[in-house]
Amino acid sequence: MKVVPELFYDGGEIDVLWDNHDQAINWYLTYMNWEVKRKESWWPDQRVQSGKMTHLGYGTWLNSVLTLQKLPFHYAERGSVDPHIRWCWRAKNIQQVHNHFGENGIRVTDIYFGPDGQQYFDFWATVEGTRLTAEGDDTIKSNGFKPSCTRIGVRDLRVSSKWYQEFVGMSVLEDHTEEGYLVLALKVNHSSDGKSIWILEQLPSDAYIGKIDGPIRPLTLVKDRMDFFAYHQFLRDSGVECGEVGGFLERGRVLFHFYDPDGNRFNVSHC
Repeated sequence: MKVVPELFYDGGEIDVLWDNHDQAINWYLTYMNWEVKRKESWWPDQRVQSGKMTHLGYGTWLNSVLTLQKLPFHYAERGSVDPHIRWCWRAKNIQQVHNHFGENGIRVTDIYFGPDGQQYFDFWATVEGTRLTAEGDDTIKSNGFKPSCTRIGVRDLRVSSKWYQEFVGMSVLEDHTEEGYLVLALKVNHSSDGKSIWILEQLPSDAYIGKIDGPIRPLTLVKDRMDFFAYHQFLRDSGVECGEVGGFLERGRVLFHFYDPDGNRFNVSHC
């Protein structure tokens, strides 16, 4: 195999505390106009006592587990610094959405222009304060939030661009280093020609740098099981800090995460 297998964007997971799972479902249905596509009781790891998994469309899953130990993949920091990873969602009439959130007591930033010139605002979802990012797109005809890009804040754009190409296999679509960002891409699972967009953006000089295991986890997929385990070993052999593989090692779903040079977490799965 190639040392870096082909990675496919595969939606993402939002870690939710067990007691807040149903409340979180209602929040996302009410404020983001998502729909429950499927509910499951699941055991993502043999060390889990119990689990809940709810699919809200667009490959987005709410996951909750009960466990007596810190698992390699299924945990999240709360009440700390927000990660420099922004999972972005497009909505029409961003000003109206911003006003609606504010009127309902949802914490939001001001609307701002992102590195690519699009209008964004950050908001903190559910009682847990899980940060997501809204992006304005008036070409959308329906209400609700549609998939967009993932923005990753880094200290050095050129170093990070090379790193993501070398260790993740991303391709560069647009190089706007002088304007403070680059646009990279991965293929999309279940799409023959789709691309997922990843924007590397320049962090301010005073930004916190370090590992943050936030509750938002954009997810990539390695389709071949042997490639998945070989990729994990390759990253470790290359000095990339990786978590242990979680899930079911003999058969079934397996996951691991690793960190880029700025402590941004990247998530990989196989099932």
